[in-house]
Amino acid sequence: MYNRNLRKPSPIKNIFKFSSFKNAGTIMCESTLEFDACFHLEYSSSITSFESQPTGIEYQMNGKTHRYTPDFKIVKGNGEIEFIEIKPSKKLTSLTFREEFECKRSAYELKGFKLLLVTDKQIRSMPLLENLKVINRYSSSTLSGVHDLALGHIRACKSLSISDLAEKLGLIIGDCIAACALLIKHGVVRTDLEGGLLCEHSLMTEA
Repeated sequence: MYNRNLRKPSPIKNIFKFSSFKNAGTIMCESTLEFDACFHLEYSSSITSFESQPTGIEYQMNGKTHRYTPDFKIVKGNGEIEFIEIKPSKKLTSLTFREEFECKRSAYELKGFKLLLVTDKQIRSMPLLENLKVINRYSSSTLSGVHDLALGHIRACKSLSISDLAEKLGLIIGDCIAACALLIKHGVVRTDLEGGLLCEHSLMTEA
């Protein structure tokens, strides 16, 4: 077992920092793809915490011992721990990469864990990623009376568009989107984040 330290300055690598409220700290990433993956991990209701570059392992391939550090370790709500490897989908065309990943996956399986492969096609699926970034933009805001009123209207109407909600609250559309984004972040309302960008037509329902 060994650990890598991304906080140590490197002249050959750019480090990207994701501010995580879920983890009450900063997640260090080695690529923009890993950075984008953080939005999914941060706002997944099934994940309670996650960390980048967790403790690595050794695995066997072609009679040799190799070292490997996954990109993320996640802890799920049921206590299950999984590890994630982030790669561009074009990597999957390489037979060598597939063989290496299978050896790594098998090594984790022997330890009782899952190693999952996640690609850019999953991470950068639109409009989901863009909507998660909108939610993240307003995640540091504080819940207020406006949010209580918004939730009350949504609860009473069962389903309410952002434009109708804005009219009831006397808000401009942009401010109403911000209010709804914060309510989504707190898990009290929901909308179809994969069906379209958050806008005046988005329907809000109680979670």
